[in-house]
Amino acid sequence: MDLSAAENELLTSLPPVLRAVVKALGLPRAKEFLAEKGGRSMSISKFHTTSLDLSPDELEAMNKCLANHMDALGRISMPKVDKLRIFERNVKIREDRERMSINDLASHYRLSSRQIVNICRDA
Repeated sequence: MDLSAAENELLTSLPPVLRAVVKALGLPRAKEFLAEKGGRSMSISKFHTTSLDLSPDELEAMNKCLANHMDALGRISMPKVDKLRIFERNVKIREDRERMSINDLASHYRLSSRQIVNICRDA
């Protein structure tokens, strides 16, 4: 699967399991999948099933990318979508920093000034 520049940047900053899910499904589909299925321990079937709402190609990619993260029983603890949303928010904050003050960013994103400073510094 071809990844955009934002997805490539995301891959380097995410925990391994999240990185594998984004690599397998792409960023938009990974967000959708994790919003629905994240926060649970699950098995990723080797054969197509409707229980995970994945296409056969997506299922194959998930099995390939998550193989090293599964336990002995073939189960994986699927992360919640929050990490992806926070990353996207932080990217937008860094982009908006060029045209908005720290206080305006804090108000807009409902964060403290200190959080905005830390996000911009971590870039």
